[in-house]
Amino acid sequence: MNKRSIMKKCYRSEIIKIIAICTWSLFLISVSATYFGCQKTKEIGPWNEKYNFIYDIQPIIFHYDHGILAGSYPQNQETTEVKFNDVCNYLGHVCLCGAGGYKISEIAINSLKKPEEILEKGDFILISSRDHTVSDVISFVLGCSRRNDPEKNHYFINPNIEAPKREYHYFIGYTLQERAVHIIYRKHLLIGNELMDRLWKVELAYEENPASVNQADFELYQNTMFNMVKNVLLDQKEGLFDVELIGYDEFLSILKRLKSE
Repeated sequence: MNKRSIMKKCYRSEIIKIIAICTWSLFLISVSATYFGCQKTKEIGPWNEKYNFIYDIQPIIFHYDHGILAGSYPQNQETTEVKFNDVCNYLGHVCLCGAGGYKISEIAINSLKKPEEILEKGDFILISSRDHTVSDVISFVLGCSRRNDPEKNHYFINPNIEAPKREYHYFIGYTLQERAVHIIYRKHLLIGNELMDRLWKVELAYEENPASVNQADFELYQNTMFNMVKNVLLDQKEGLFDVELIGYDEFLSILKRLKSE
């Protein structure tokens, strides 16, 4: 083999190496772009990263006639969903009231619907034993409007329900199918009334003057709040909720008394 042939052979060999390196580089770039592209499409929110578990909470699915009528859904779509993240955006923060309200809404839906059935958003009536944020969240999720006219109102407060401290009662009726459920939320079982009283004092003090709350109480409040939210959403506290289907006539009798007051 002459010198010229040897040079050609070496040149071809180098070209093949360069092509192989370029091909491998392009492959790595493609894989990296795909990976980081997927990372960017993952849902993120404005909350502390320790709360990232909330994006794994299953959404509550509703059928919604108004969305179809308004033409706001894509073609052939007839449902909408409410995520726990929507509740957090509604309140402006991640908190126990949001978690409790979302969980109660989820329990109500699962109790009232038949297998494979999707209930209609806005066709619920809520009766709560207390006028508080938990009830507001339930109203938000289920679409229970609050009106001065009793016949148009779908969100009632019944303060006459007797219950132990931090035990709350919710009666939720689904008007289309005349079904109703009674849910008891024993919030005190999360950490006990004594610690909850302490956290409530910290909250009031912070609202009055943030500088008045010491670092120990600040960290206690944040850590306890995180654990309670997780316990509620992930069913990590036994006995927290008591659920009972009730007759729709019983529900209507309660509702009738409230409308007449």
